[in-house]
Amino acid sequence: MFQRQFNPWWIVAAAFIILGCNMGVRLTTGLLLPDISQDLSIPTSELAFGFGVQNLLWGAVSPLAGMMAERYGTAKILLMGAGLFIGGMIWAALTESAMGFFIANAVLIGVGIGATTFPIVLGAVGKRFPAKSRTLALGVTSAGGSLGQFIYAFALGQSRSSLNWSEIFILFGVSLFAIVIACWFMRDHRQETTHPLPEKLFNWNAVVTAFKNRDYQLLNIGFFVCGFHISMMTVHMAGVVSYCGLPPEMAANSLAVIGLANVVGVILVGWAGDRWHKPWLLLLIYWLRACLLMMLVFVPINSQLFYLFSVIMGVLWLSTVPLTSGAVAQIFGTQNLASLFGFVMFSHQIGAFVGSWWGGIVFDQFGSYELALIVSAGLGVVAAAVHLPITPSAMRRYSEV
Repeated sequence: MFQRQFNPWWIVAAAFIILGCNMGVRLTTGLLLPDISQDLSIPTSELAFGFGVQNLLWGAVSPLAGMMAERYGTAKILLMGAGLFIGGMIWAALTESAMGFFIANAVLIGVGIGATTFPIVLGAVGKRFPAKSRTLALGVTSAGGSLGQFIYAFALGQSRSSLNWSEIFILFGVSLFAIVIACWFMRDHRQETTHPLPEKLFNWNAVVTAFKNRDYQLLNIGFFVCGFHISMMTVHMAGVVSYCGLPPEMAANSLAVIGLANVVGVILVGWAGDRWHKPWLLLLIYWLRACLLMMLVFVPINSQLFYLFSVIMGVLWLSTVPLTSGAVAQIFGTQNLASLFGFVMFSHQIGAFVGSWWGGIVFDQFGSYELALIVSAGLGVVAAAVHLPITPSAMRRYSEV
């Protein structure tokens, strides 16, 4: 059933590269927020709102792109998204107005990210692996985003002294052509798949059925918090580093460390998710995140401790992705995985919008990120709690259907 003439691990490799570019650019450009603010004379809260809209928009695009990928083919949607992503990066770099930057960064880049992100590529990967090894394959794929974060953050840290923010945007935009090349391996081989071509573009019956499912609703709530955490810590990493009294270069270095540590984290969690109960592994991840965020508030932080924080947070960083997408696949199967996980990703990005914008508002109001960190930790506890009712017996029943 799962034997393919086209080795599925080539799909994983291509998806690895695509997520590396997507996540690498998306998660590091927030480090340039202070430079953009000064150069274009845009207040931090307004820029944070723009990054928040970017997160919200790509989250809204993700399920639609997933449905279109299921209907028209993964590669076509990825190519369209890559074109918008590249165009947005170049426009953002060349514009001299606040409105021009908002349109490029929030709208074009937001749509481009949404059409080249997790639901589309994980949907393609999930269909090509049996349940016993699917979460591991999803974990290895997700590691691409983590490694991309490390590479782009390291590159940004090395180039920031010699290049301005707009030159870095152009450099990163050109690097996104790697997505175009990787799309060749993401072509749909319909004759090799067990899933027929959908009769309708949007399978709304599957979506409605999913949202009536309590466990799917709980996964959405948890992923909202994940988005809040990721956006808060990436868009405002420079500010959090300053809050801890550390030198500015720690921001790029720490984001690189987080990305490198998560390469190990997502693969380890992918392996664990094929063996143990996924929702309770998610419970543990969110609980540990909450503890780490409270450490920044109540423990005097030096460089060594912040790097330790970055390593542990890095292991947990995107480790929610293979577990959550694997749980969605276990509940509903893989035929509509791209679209159903796309809606979960939309929930993630609503959280990212709130985390990005609200973090900027808190900083502008109080000149500190303390309240933002405390609320982030509290949400981590909530996210841990909502996974408790998703019991092993319930997940076994889904597998038996």
